[in-house]
Amino acid sequence: MTTSISVQELRDKIAGGGRIVVVDARWSRAKKPYDSYATAHIPLAVFCDPELDLAGVPSREAGRNPLPDIERVRDAVRRWGVRSEHLVIVYDAGDGLFASRAWWILRWAGLENVRVLTGGLAAWEADGNETAFGPGNLPQPGTIAVSEGNMPVASLDDVRTWSERGILVDAREPSRFEGRSERVDLQAGHIPGAVNLAARSLQNADGSFLPVEQLRERFASVGIEAGRNVAVYSGSGLHSSLFIQAMEEAGITDASLYVGGWSQWAGDPSLPIVRF
Repeated sequence: MTTSISVQELRDKIAGGGRIVVVDARWSRAKKPYDSYATAHIPLAVFCDPELDLAGVPSREAGRNPLPDIERVRDAVRRWGVRSEHLVIVYDAGDGLFASRAWWILRWAGLENVRVLTGGLAAWEADGNETAFGPGNLPQPGTIAVSEGNMPVASLDDVRTWSERGILVDAREPSRFEGRSERVDLQAGHIPGAVNLAARSLQNADGSFLPVEQLRERFASVGIEAGRNVAVYSGSGLHSSLFIQAMEEAGITDASLYVGGWSQWAGDPSLPIVRF
């Protein structure tokens, strides 16, 4: 089943009164999430603050986007009015990173029917659709049950030896993987034994994923195929969530997400790193 939904499909569901919950999960360094939401959002959308609703407290030891406490996710989906019969549609500004993070976290929390809006708010507006402003809807409290652990997770200890029994994938851009560029985390380089396939290389310019056969070819180039033991990391779990979403688009499931990512690994000076 696809993990994505198009602007046309979302517009039809809104017009048809479908049982959906639309979640605005935008984030940027330039503007507070709620300010972006209040200025313009897709009609019916509810507000999500990715830093508060989709992540725990950042630290050198845990990384920049550790897993949230499950109670925090439970409070969020209740506030959004999510019920078991709802299709949850998440979107961001357009690059897919925070929407993919929301998709993965909600799947990890046990929500099965979650889609990402391809192209996000940028695609919605480019198609000529109207936006709403202000505080948005105040839905009735949601009732869906959530529980942690419904998507595979790899720990720091797991990834120490992952390449001995499977494939450890670094989903960052090659320059960061090779240690030639690092503007965010404490050290440059990658985890020993990791292979590199940038999550961005799995997308078209409009934010949609490549056709399934092309995705499978890209994955096969680093040894990823159905049945292989795969763990994926990025800097802090954003590009790696996008990568795992692309894997599911290609029909390859059960990849583990190393949530702490390079931000956690690089924060420990005792751990080995590779640069080339």
